[in-house]
Amino acid sequence: MMKRSGLCFFLGVMLIFAMTTTVIAADQIVLKLGHGGAVTDPRQTAAETFAKVAAEKSGGKIKVEIYPASALGTWREMQEGLELGSTDIVIEDIGTLQRYSAFCALGFMPFVYRDKAHFEQVWLSPIGAEILSAVRKKTGFQLLGVMYRGGRNLTAVRPCSKLADLKGLKIRVPNAEVSINTWKSLGASPTPMAFTEVFGALQQKVIDAQENPLDVIFNDSIHEVAPNITLSSHVIGAFNFQFWGEKFDGFPKEIQDALQAAADAAGKEYTDNTTRREEEILAKYKANPKVKLITLDPAEYEVWKAQVAGVYDNYPELKPYLDKISNIK
Repeated sequence: MMKRSGLCFFLGVMLIFAMTTTVIAADQIVLKLGHGGAVTDPRQTAAETFAKVAAEKSGGKIKVEIYPASALGTWREMQEGLELGSTDIVIEDIGTLQRYSAFCALGFMPFVYRDKAHFEQVWLSPIGAEILSAVRKKTGFQLLGVMYRGGRNLTAVRPCSKLADLKGLKIRVPNAEVSINTWKSLGASPTPMAFTEVFGALQQKVIDAQENPLDVIFNDSIHEVAPNITLSSHVIGAFNFQFWGEKFDGFPKEIQDALQAAADAAGKEYTDNTTRREEEILAKYKANPKVKLITLDPAEYEVWKAQVAGVYDNYPELKPYLDKISNIK
């Protein structure tokens, strides 16, 4: 009888334990995070930091599953997945949301930031929060964190230090209206093309140039086929952690706060790593006799900037924000 009672007690304890475990599992919020970078890409490091901090700040209530290398689809498919609920978080640029609102062209707008310091001033000021709030209202997407990607720089088969050097330059650009119009305004001949085709197109002289952040140029060895690098930083971009707004609103405040803290921590780490990486790459290029680094004269920079002023006119809803950004000293 005692043995039977003991067995019943043991089974009862195990049942309670199992029920408790189930409740904990049910209470845990599992979020799928996707991005287009390889496991060696800085976005993967950012995703891992985000997952770690989110778990810590939520007391283990948040579990983030990471899917790199477009495992959840292209960036467009992943963003659509946010709306459908098949994806929870995507690491991408504001500019990729242009199909939802022309306002998001800000992500690819030229000569908005004078340099990295200006970029950080903007995003650490109230205007940064205003921009993210406007994106939410116009697109439905909730964006957290800011990850400095670095400035986009021109790499070409010939040196480009003056506006006249850009005339007729066949340059690969992303398939984005603002990018196409920017280079048309500068006198070049923009050609939308998948980035995977760029190295071969330069090698075969199908195009003369391309533009990207330094880490992309270096990692994909673009300097081998386009060794003239103009440090123009004509576009300074950022990644964010993108959520579907309605889903984010459905989380308890402590979960929202944990996700925000995780995005901020990952954003700072990403920015610091990008800055360090830019310095390392520049040092390697300076030591490489086959690479020519070209710094735009400040007066010439202003010439290029003035030349693209008409691009801003196509986006009147951005003007108040661009004016505020320009006025931040």
